[in-house]
Amino acid sequence: MQLIKAFFKQYPAQCLVVWSCLIVASIAEGLSLSTLLPMLSIATGNQSGMVDEKTSDFLTAALHDLAISPTIGTMVLIVLVGLVIKALLTLLAYRQVGFTVAAIATDVRLAFLRALSASRWEYFLRQRTGRLANSISTEASSSASAFQSVAALAALLSQSVVFIGVALLINWRIALLALAVGAVIFGLLKVMVSISRDAGGRQKGLFQQLMSLMTDSLSSLKPLKSMAREGEMDDLLERQTRELNATMRTQVLASEVLKAMQELLIGLVLVAGVAVSLLIWKLQLAEIMVLTIVLARMLTRLSKVQQEYQKLASKEAFYWAMTEAVDEARAAREQPFGSRTPTLTSGIHLAALDFGYGDSRVLEQFELEIPAGEVTALIGPSGAGKTTAVDLIIGLLRAGKGDVLVDGVPLTDIDIRKWRGMIGYVPQDTVLLHDTILNNVRIGNADITEADALWALDKAGASGFVAELEEGANTVVGEHGARFSGGQRQRIVIARALAHRPKLLILDEATSALDPATERAVSQTLRGLGRDYTVLAISHRPTLMELADHVYRIENGKAWRLNRDQASAEAG
Repeated sequence: MQLIKAFFKQYPAQCLVVWSCLIVASIAEGLSLSTLLPMLSIATGNQSGMVDEKTSDFLTAALHDLAISPTIGTMVLIVLVGLVIKALLTLLAYRQVGFTVAAIATDVRLAFLRALSASRWEYFLRQRTGRLANSISTEASSSASAFQSVAALAALLSQSVVFIGVALLINWRIALLALAVGAVIFGLLKVMVSISRDAGGRQKGLFQQLMSLMTDSLSSLKPLKSMAREGEMDDLLERQTRELNATMRTQVLASEVLKAMQELLIGLVLVAGVAVSLLIWKLQLAEIMVLTIVLARMLTRLSKVQQEYQKLASKEAFYWAMTEAVDEARAAREQPFGSRTPTLTSGIHLAALDFGYGDSRVLEQFELEIPAGEVTALIGPSGAGKTTAVDLIIGLLRAGKGDVLVDGVPLTDIDIRKWRGMIGYVPQDTVLLHDTILNNVRIGNADITEADALWALDKAGASGFVAELEEGANTVVGEHGARFSGGQRQRIVIARALAHRPKLLILDEATSALDPATERAVSQTLRGLGRDYTVLAISHRPTLMELADHVYRIENGKAWRLNRDQASAEAG
């Protein structure tokens, strides 16, 4: 019920349209079936004993009020019209269901992506890529298909109510007895619904684990294969897949057992009912025929209600998992910064910063000066806090104490979106889309023209190899840039960072994959950009350190500025 309420709250108009059409369609079908008994009475010439007097009077009065002559022809026409109306309204309803299912899948995916992109960097770092991919694919699709089960439930329930009404109209004693038997069948088979719900919950968790493991394994496939250890990965994936297979088999078995038992029990009830009606209650054959049709449809619909509820129960876990993921990401929303427009004409000052992860202190009373229009290099052992300092400058992390000052203005007072728009960031790991070189440089930014992209490729030292390609900058790079060498991929990423002409260029070991000649050419290009750029580089490569105006060594939570001799010694 909670899931039905959630859908109705989020999509009230769509739910009203769907359920209104389904209810009217059910009524039309019920009215068409209610004419079967009078039609059979006329056909057999037996106008009495078929139904009680009140029912007969009601049906006759209803036909006269509608100016309909109770002949076989008109009765057949009523049946056909009712069935046509039912078919059209059902088609309209399920058309809306299809649109709503697509809308739900789109909405939950976009809600999750937006919440994730707006979340704190620390939160994002804790997430597994496979878990996120599973939310976008499996959980979103299953959440949307749950609405289809809800709509089917509404249709079946409305049809069941109408058939119950028709059955009560014909013979209320038999109708009540059939309802009682139906309730008993529901109770006996309720355990199958519980089994499906439990299996769905286990599937949700196993899908998350499998997708996470698959993503991690594929990203590590080359080193694993190189060491002949891919078998270990296969064993892990096989174990997870077999566990998932077991839950799916349980769910399928529960579903099929439910169907088989329902069909068996309903069949037994109908056979027993016909025998009792003929031998004990001495009902007319026409009445028995109509009752059998109506009760069969009623019990079938009620059994399908349980089947759809079983499907809904198996999908419910995915919907709540998706909702939980969105709510969790929203709760981790990045705290707002200020509204001042940033400038970078004098420089950046990290003033007495303290930062740590939990009880582990990374930076303590940390001081760093980055003059505008110059190249500043950061060196130091792994884990010393170089990348942490960069993340604080970008605003991805916030210090516990101290300030990041940009032209003397605290970063917390600055419009963070505009500030990040002034930054070009080149990571150590190259990340390229399976798209053209041009689109990888522009990365969806319509403000970056083709001329801007080509200029950036030239500045990054990539124009030479791009010009040699048959399709030039329109060449597709392949999966993760597989068509190019590591150095070529890195130059495309550097071009991406330069394309929007940032004021601050951050290089996080960005030249580590380049050969010495290319590294020196790129470094000279960066050095020659003059006062239009402020360059901050994390690097141990001699070329960048030689070209840097300032070199800082970061260690034990502190930063020490090195003179030229010390920097040369570090580089050597």
